[in-house]
Amino acid sequence: MGDDLVNRAMRAISAGEIDRLGVDGLADGLSVSPRHLTRMLHARVGATPLSLARARRAHAARQLLEHSNLSMTEVAFAAGFGSVRQFNDTVREVYDRTPSNLRQARMAKGVASGASSPGKRHRSLAKVGDSPHRSDGPAVHASAPVPTTLRLAIRPPFDAAEVIRFLTSRALPGVEHGDGSTFTRLLSLSGGPATITLRPEFDDRRGGESASVDDGMNVELRVTDLTDLSAAVSVAERLCDATCDPAGVVELLGADPHLGPSVHAHPGRRMPACADGFEALVRAVLGQQVTLGRGLRLAGQLVSAVARPAPDWAPSGLTHLPLSAADVAAADLSMLGMPGARRRALTAAAEAVASGVVSFDAHASRQAVRQALLAVPGIGPWTVDYVALRGLADPDAFPIGDVALQRGAANLGIDRAPLALLTRAEAWRPWRAISTAHLWANAGNGVQP
Repeated sequence: MGDDLVNRAMRAISAGEIDRLGVDGLADGLSVSPRHLTRMLHARVGATPLSLARARRAHAARQLLEHSNLSMTEVAFAAGFGSVRQFNDTVREVYDRTPSNLRQARMAKGVASGASSPGKRHRSLAKVGDSPHRSDGPAVHASAPVPTTLRLAIRPPFDAAEVIRFLTSRALPGVEHGDGSTFTRLLSLSGGPATITLRPEFDDRRGGESASVDDGMNVELRVTDLTDLSAAVSVAERLCDATCDPAGVVELLGADPHLGPSVHAHPGRRMPACADGFEALVRAVLGQQVTLGRGLRLAGQLVSAVARPAPDWAPSGLTHLPLSAADVAAADLSMLGMPGARRRALTAAAEAVASGVVSFDAHASRQAVRQALLAVPGIGPWTVDYVALRGLADPDAFPIGDVALQRGAANLGIDRAPLALLTRAEAWRPWRAISTAHLWANAGNGVQP
């Protein structure tokens, strides 16, 4: 119970929930008292909720200082600080350097931000234009937000090119697009629509794209509201599985005599998550018992019929905002070419999320989400396991009922029978999600979800 509480609290703090809700609000969401939350965090990680939130804001500020040309004031508010003074004091406390020192060090190293030229003022993004769409009509004209480019902090080895290929092959029509070298998607954030574009930064010392295991990932962000920058970065990190510990993965999974060769050949492999839990749930329901291509075609039909239009500044090919649970729950899904039982399951799942019966909030217990989903008519273990894998970004998720996973195991000489495979996978904890990525990669062409 203690470890689960701490893990949920850390995820919520990383997602900025203390900035939005305060310690009392976070504790209420975790169903504990603020005092108990503080005591547990201090005992397990040696820090209070407020100090962890300050460290998160300081890290976000350092990223913006070193990799963007936002003004000091813009950096302060984009990172979640309530005032410039608080920003200055916290950065100095955490890094023992002033914000100006951090930026000057960046300039001395000649690091190009990519957001705008050093001599050009960055347009304020506190609120760019009016709302880019109306709930009852087509997109309206609004000026495009100015891009901000950052380099994500991802521990090597990291195969950036494979992440782009993975996301591109599963791109949600109208919402996501990949061309093999970049991947772009739309987001719906609290301040309005946004886009993120992932672009690998290849390590030339290792021969470029063909050996991209020590690469970085640049992310270009366009947000309607500057305060959404941190939330957009969090989504980019989910897409790249940035919290993975590759050294720990290689040490554990590499010891398996059958899985090990794949792990050592691809030490930078990741399990990219979806942008949010509801999107993963939709993908899972539409992908039940069909190929990846068929599931994506169904998703494209759903997006075209139900999703709201993208702002007119959205990149070419991105036509709709991400699906919302309320809109899917209220929609007539008869246009989807799939069995009626599956359409009813999708409606029931969307209703559960829209009503809060199923919550994908950062502080939600993964086990509670699983139990709530299993109570939804038409939602079974495979769907729940897939949502855990790509919606909850659970590093230990293992969709044992997945056909591609079983096929990959057989191709590596591992007994594919569910009970035998599940028993074998006990030794792969807590990195079974990465083992899934390796099994999928070895499944051959077919039904990888």
